[in-house]
Amino acid sequence: MKSIRLALLAIALLPALALAGPNRDRGQDEVGPGPDEGPSYFGVVLDTAGKPVEDARVTATSRDGLAMVTRSNAAGAYNLPGFNKRINADEVKISCAKLGYRQVRVVVRRPAPRGQPVRAVETECRLQKS
Repeated sequence: MKSIRLALLAIALLPALALAGPNRDRGQDEVGPGPDEGPSYFGVVLDTAGKPVEDARVTATSRDGLAMVTRSNAAGAYNLPGFNKRINADEVKISCAKLGYRQVRVVVRRPAPRGQPVRAVETECRLQKS
């Protein structure tokens, strides 16, 4: 009976492991690129009152039209891996959307020490109820 429970637990966890994506081997709190990735993108989606917006669609789109999409969590936070390192972070547009809201502002921060490559791009996306 115990082995059946363990097998069922393992089967139940498989979808979560598959969804972990390319960052599954890195620490959960680590933000930054892998060896072939450019900067990662992370941030928060807030309403105009500063409250987190859960399940907002966050899209990072390169100038070439490549896109990555994720959803914000209950705290409004999101995290996306980087595009290929040949894609310039200045040419990536971050947008957010949710039914019943409209995007009013995206603030982008590229915190990098002078002379160092950008490892992560932080954004704050503001949505206003329509």
